[in-house]
Amino acid sequence: MKSNIFALSCFIGLTLINCSFPNDAEAGTKKHTLKIAHTILPAPSASRAAIEDLADRVTKQTDGRIKFKRYGIELGDYLEINEMVLRGEVDIMLDPIATTFDPRWAAMQFPYLVTDYSTAGEIFGPGGFMNTLFTNWADEKGMHWMGTWMQGFTGVSLDHPATTPEEAKGLKIRSTPVGLIQDIYRNLGFEVSILPYSEVPTAISTGVIEGQAGGGPAQSWNLVRDINKYYIHYRDSLELWGFVMNKDAWENLEADDQELIQSIVNEIVADRVKVAEAEEQEYMKKLSDHGLTVIDLIDSPAKLAKATELGRETWPKMEETIGKEAMDTIRTSLKN
Repeated sequence: MKSNIFALSCFIGLTLINCSFPNDAEAGTKKHTLKIAHTILPAPSASRAAIEDLADRVTKQTDGRIKFKRYGIELGDYLEINEMVLRGEVDIMLDPIATTFDPRWAAMQFPYLVTDYSTAGEIFGPGGFMNTLFTNWADEKGMHWMGTWMQGFTGVSLDHPATTPEEAKGLKIRSTPVGLIQDIYRNLGFEVSILPYSEVPTAISTGVIEGQAGGGPAQSWNLVRDINKYYIHYRDSLELWGFVMNKDAWENLEADDQELIQSIVNEIVADRVKVAEAEEQEYMKKLSDHGLTVIDLIDSPAKLAKATELGRETWPKMEETIGKEAMDTIRTSLKN
């Protein structure tokens, strides 16, 4: 009897041990030290905190088997980081995707594709049609697309309440040096000037330009809160950055590690949709409390509809950039 009990105990013990092996293997066995970078904003910023969060959570959940070397603005600008990720010198980045490597990434500042965060979360989130396009484009260039980071909607800071083409007529503003973006503001009635970003405060102060466009309320707070009198939240485009990984580095990860990293990124970008909207409202309030008049076109549906109509007149040029197939996908998906 004792021998039978002993045999049964051994059988159960061996069964439990054997059952544990596949789970351990599925959890990943390779050690990695991944280089992760964000070069746009230093700490403290939500975007810098996002890469810290990803690195901390992955390291913790793998018991230190996957570690990270973290880099910021000391590596250079986002163009340089794009190159480093493509070459495999940096494994993961959260930054804008450079149009110099593929002009289709102009779609990350798509004019008047969406004007609210609820819709943006659907189309740019996991499974959304824009996220699918980004995934395919990244793959073609040797990068693995992990998720879309929403920095926020953009607007215009200036010295007059220009909310219509008639009010904007004759007002000269600085825009980013991207032809399509410049066309948006021209369609909205402004005259567009191209100046280095660093010269914007002086140019406004001396009357060379009226204001600046292309950034959101946070940018206006940091750049022109003591210079301009108005901030108009045109919602003309949603500034997007990409969570991307070098494709070879991604494929070197075991399946469970890929799943872990991807699931954490999905959570981070989903949370960002809510945070970005709250952050936007926070900075518009700060601008208002500082003495600027803040106007959000979403509170004036007729003006927002007119701006959307004028902004979308640039879509044929966007089609030339991203291709008819992608543009057809976008138009069809928006109707569904």
